[in-house]
Amino acid sequence: MSGWTAMAGMHDAVLPDEDAARACAEDLAAYGFPRVFVRPHPDGGWIVSALDEGPYPVDTVGHRQIEAVSREAGGIARRHGGRANGGLRFDVSAVERHRDTSATFVVTGTKARPPVPEVVVVPAPPAADLPLTPDLAAPGTVELAGLDDVPWAELTHAHGAADDVPDLLRDLADGTGEWSEVLDELFGDNLLHQGDCYEATAPALPFLTELIVADVLPARFRRDLYLWLMIAAGRRNDTMVGFADLAEDDGDLPIGEWTQEVFRTVGDQVPELLERWDAEPPAIRFVLAVLAAQHPGFGVHAADRIAAMAAEFAGTQQGAYLQVALELVRGRDREALTLATEIVGWADRLEPEWLEAPGVPDGIKAAHVLAEGALYTID
Repeated sequence: MSGWTAMAGMHDAVLPDEDAARACAEDLAAYGFPRVFVRPHPDGGWIVSALDEGPYPVDTVGHRQIEAVSREAGGIARRHGGRANGGLRFDVSAVERHRDTSATFVVTGTKARPPVPEVVVVPAPPAADLPLTPDLAAPGTVELAGLDDVPWAELTHAHGAADDVPDLLRDLADGTGEWSEVLDELFGDNLLHQGDCYEATAPALPFLTELIVADVLPARFRRDLYLWLMIAAGRRNDTMVGFADLAEDDGDLPIGEWTQEVFRTVGDQVPELLERWDAEPPAIRFVLAVLAAQHPGFGVHAADRIAAMAAEFAGTQQGAYLQVALELVRGRDREALTLATEIVGWADRLEPEWLEAPGVPDGIKAAHVLAEGALYTID
């Protein structure tokens, strides 16, 4: 968006047939879109594209306004048996070109633009400086017991057989190679590539816990391992929130077996990791609190410690996230979602649509905001 003066866009939807597409286009035009284009989809069905000339400011308010309008367009499509299908965002200088989008037919509206929702973004509280000290770890080695008992060659990750996983885990244990590069290859490239879980993902996770509890890795490395456990567990909630509209339309939430297994496997690690609360520095305790909140059945045992830390960092971004974690581990999901909604009001990298995910329990939505937002507070 660098260099843009103001923002406009196109909101796309896929409809099952021509009649539904025509009816949807008429309703979109009546809602306020000045031009709506309809054409066959190459894979079947029909594409309906609503031109949104804006203008929207090129900032958080503008982004949230156009995304809210997009959700309204998607809702209109769903009422006609269709579904939202993304769209475009562009500088207002490109509007004239998009007015001439090729289509089988075009519905012209009588309004200049659809209703613009009011969006209020409040100032963010200051970020706290959570130290990675004191650190009581002592240099040493970790054997990773049972690593060779896993049939890695029979398991798969994003790029085929997972027979490279044990060597990468040993690289982490031995301190050989570059720490960040090894982690990126292990998780970013292989086990959680593009946010997906694979057959080999869950079996690898207990070895991260083994590396953590050995107390031979420095705090900054341990925090990385806690974070990858948190990210792995978060794939389930991310799917539930991200595909909520599709699940509402189809009646089935596309959570894969491996994603569920990963969530359960991380949960199994939480009790042992929470035993380390007093030994870990504040920067890691913060991640532990977020991880505990993703698994409140285990996390409830850390409620008093999370409460104390939330009080210590009250008035900061981390303190706000800790309050959400506290409500989640106490089973107060509605209160957690209320606090998460307040956070979305100032955390401009979080999406308000997460709060509206249809059919998703309040606790899942709050936990998703918590996990995603907490990541942005960590350098």
